[in-house]
Amino acid sequence: MVLICFTSFAFGTELYIPAIQAESGKTAEVPLMIDNVDNLAGVKIVMKYDAGLLTYKGAVKTEKTTSLMHIVNDKKPGILIIVMAGPRGIKGQKFSILNLSFETAKDLKKQVKTKFNITEVQLMSDQLKDVKHTIKANPLSISPAK
Repeated sequence: MVLICFTSFAFGTELYIPAIQAESGKTAEVPLMIDNVDNLAGVKIVMKYDAGLLTYKGAVKTEKTTSLMHIVNDKKPGILIIVMAGPRGIKGQKFSILNLSFETAKDLKKQVKTKFNITEVQLMSDQLKDVKHTIKANPLSISPAK
């Protein structure tokens, strides 16, 4: 018997949104997570979401990103442009760089899954060099209110 095992190892920085569950008509907290980053001083993310299911409410930096300033352009419903920058890079494993809040659609009759589409990402070091990365966006599941 021969067993062949294929594995894939992710090397480098990963920007991701974990799988999240929320209830219809409630607030969903969506963390923008980063893993395996060594010198992150600048971030630009363009993210699309379903404005029929979600209403953007705000963004809060985390303890790890207090040294970075941030701006979230939410002028067009369904699109967020997130920019963060600081004089010195931050580093760490599996932490949120920004927590986004969305109000979910009210009166849903069945569970709905919606995806965040990250269309553009630029990560920069404090040396103004690109930080190589991968992107993964898991869905948000919205259940009917209990």
